[in-house]
Amino acid sequence: MSLIDLPTAKAHLRLESDYPDDQVQGKLDAAEKAAAQFINRRVFVDAASLSAAILAVPASLTAAGAAYADAITAADAIEDHGARCAARDYACEAYRQARTAAWETYAGISKEDVERWPLFEAGALLILGHLFENRQDVVTGVTATQMPNGSGYVLFPLRAGLGV
Repeated sequence: MSLIDLPTAKAHLRLESDYPDDQVQGKLDAAEKAAAQFINRRVFVDAASLSAAILAVPASLTAAGAAYADAITAADAIEDHGARCAARDYACEAYRQARTAAWETYAGISKEDVERWPLFEAGALLILGHLFENRQDVVTGVTATQMPNGSGYVLFPLRAGLGV
């Protein structure tokens, strides 16, 4: 389910209201996911959903930590060095993903975030326009150029966790 409604997406794409929803919905979902991944944040439908997700993070991290400890213990019991290292790597990666999900949730935004939401929506709609207009990886017969103020330009101020 998208956070941006179909009439808004269709208006952005300059489509008629009777244009098939199924030809827009998938690209809209992908555009929102791409925008959320770019900004390293989880995006929620409302502040209550964000608050509930934040409250669930400690338990999720505790469970991930326990699973990590169990996986490391099991990996250490493997005699083959290569398999043991691979098992430890998988355990580390699963725990890293849990920590990343926690970070993205703590840094999350909702539609009610009046300072950030308009930038997110504009960036996601720019990505949608690109996905809708450019349906192949290869362009033939025309010169392809990247727009200088594209979705990255709009979404960059929202990015979290960029480091130093």
